[in-house]
Amino acid sequence: MYRSNMFVAAALAVVALGTAALGQAAGAAGGAISNSGAVPMGNHMGQNNMTQDQFNQVVDYADQSKRLTKEDKAKGKTLADVLAEDKSTAITLVKSMPLACDVTEAMLAAKGPVTTDGKTVNTKTYEVACANGLGYFLVSQDPGSPYGFSCFAADATRAADVAAGRTPGAVCKLPPNADMKAMAGAVLTKIGINCPVRDYKWVGQSTKTNTEYDEVACTGGQGYMLASALPGSTNPVRVETCHESAAAGLPCKLSDNGPPALTLQTFKDALVQHNVACDASDKDVRIIGQENGQKRYVVEFRCTQQPKGLVAFIPLSGNPAPFETLDCAAAAKRGIKCNLMGTK
Repeated sequence: MYRSNMFVAAALAVVALGTAALGQAAGAAGGAISNSGAVPMGNHMGQNNMTQDQFNQVVDYADQSKRLTKEDKAKGKTLADVLAEDKSTAITLVKSMPLACDVTEAMLAAKGPVTTDGKTVNTKTYEVACANGLGYFLVSQDPGSPYGFSCFAADATRAADVAAGRTPGAVCKLPPNADMKAMAGAVLTKIGINCPVRDYKWVGQSTKTNTEYDEVACTGGQGYMLASALPGSTNPVRVETCHESAAAGLPCKLSDNGPPALTLQTFKDALVQHNVACDASDKDVRIIGQENGQKRYVVEFRCTQQPKGLVAFIPLSGNPAPFETLDCAAAAKRGIKCNLMGTK
């Protein structure tokens, strides 16, 4: 009755995540989360999961209308009763993982034995829709621990299959999960962000924190990075604007990330890029201001390599104005006074 295969979230050609932390955006619940330990997904995702080929074989759901046996019908059992049983089982599965998902709908998608590493594993795969707007495939294994992956990941896998000329794998089909743009918009809406979704992109996952990252682009030009739970995490969904996410080391690809965040390290890096020797600590860097005309940042540095002091005129963000440095005496002739030379 059901296909004897398992699902695996094995999206190909994805990017590795950075190591900086994603902070909390306005309206997002919980504290900051980190994507340290993030890895790209290859042909396997996680321990005891199935291969890409096994995933690709599950091209459609079992026919739900055929799930009722003659005995079921004789007892007056309906498909609604069967789906209610699916939901109850899925809720138990979510709690055992655990996963941040208050199940609103669930459906058994596939079941049957699968041979892995010479061992037979009995599996049941459920698709679930959650109150936070997200959807997942959850797989129980006997023997073995349950695992799961998001509808976004399944959609990315299918897109990679199509691009590579392979038979595409299954995607989520429950009404709340079937349209990825609508799902992304629902997640943001529940957090209090209005975003008519123009596009979306599965980005990657952190195995260290059991967190998935997905980018969402809005029709108005705004962009967001979603950080949501994978099995093993009960963290609520967090959201960063693309500007905030880029500053944390995970830039958006579908939306403008805005101007880069300025830090003292930004200006110290500019010296290195222009081959200016000056090992200055943070306390030895002073931002004087920004020019009205050429819009260069004027920054004073104190370091042993520059005994006469150093003032740099630093263009950023594609500014075509020239990079320039002066010692403190030359800077004084332009009305710029060094303040760090006499301090320690």
